[in-house]
Amino acid sequence: MKHLIYISLFLFTIFSFGQNTGLIVGKVLDKEMNDSPLVLASVLVKGTSIKSDTDLTGLFVIENLEDGDYTLVCSFVGYESQEIDVHVDSNEPSEVKLSLAASSISLNDLALVMASADSDPKTTTAQ
Repeated sequence: MKHLIYISLFLFTIFSFGQNTGLIVGKVLDKEMNDSPLVLASVLVKGTSIKSDTDLTGLFVIENLEDGDYTLVCSFVGYESQEIDVHVDSNEPSEVKLSLAASSISLNDLALVMASADSDPKTTTAQ
């Protein structure tokens, strides 16, 4: 009888502390460089403060998400941001693969930036 109580208590503890959360696993790649990994790209869940950065192989993991639909926003300096919709299920991890393209700046935009930098009195040039 004593063993039955211990086994029941053990099983109750396992089921009580079991988590019903899912995770997103993904890889961020460079579209311009034959899908090489983007190191330290930022991936965040839109509308929350949940964020992850990619590692040396471009991989990221976002854990402890409730079941449901989420929008991921992926960004990297010099690249165009990309949004992707993901469904999270606690029974299996959601896998995502993102390829970011380099952003371009027009010559007119560059001229405006240079003109504003030249007219800014705070900037000084060494002579």
